[in-house]
Amino acid sequence: MKIGELAKVSGLAAHTIRFYESKGLLPKTNRGPNGYRSYDDESTQRLARIQCAKRLGFSLEDILTVLADSGPADGLDHEKILHQLDVRRLEVETLMEGLLAQRAEIILFKERLQENWQEGKCMQVDEMFEENLPIPRNSTSQ
Repeated sequence: MKIGELAKVSGLAAHTIRFYESKGLLPKTNRGPNGYRSYDDESTQRLARIQCAKRLGFSLEDILTVLADSGPADGLDHEKILHQLDVRRLEVETLMEGLLAQRAEIILFKERLQENWQEGKCMQVDEMFEENLPIPRNSTSQ
């Protein structure tokens, strides 16, 4: 199939498919006598894998790491995939912890601002330093 057909089947733009090919995510294709790229069903499957990995938050470099050793006959390295999924899950959990702490600080900061404003005061510079905004442990659940 030509790149336009692959774009339609995959839902990706032709320039994205060419980009993935240039980065090695999609193997170089054969070209017909007319110079057009010719893709097969393996290309469709490969693009589906790439799209799935991107939805899960993997970088193109991570995706390339997993796909690097797989060919049409080889299949994917299951252990490598499971490892990459564990690594990504830990990254997400770390991001979530950081976001929850940031959320708690926002809630506390807003409360402090409102208290100061009700008293007719502005928040002072020294009050804005992290050590002056103690975050209660239970505020992450608010």
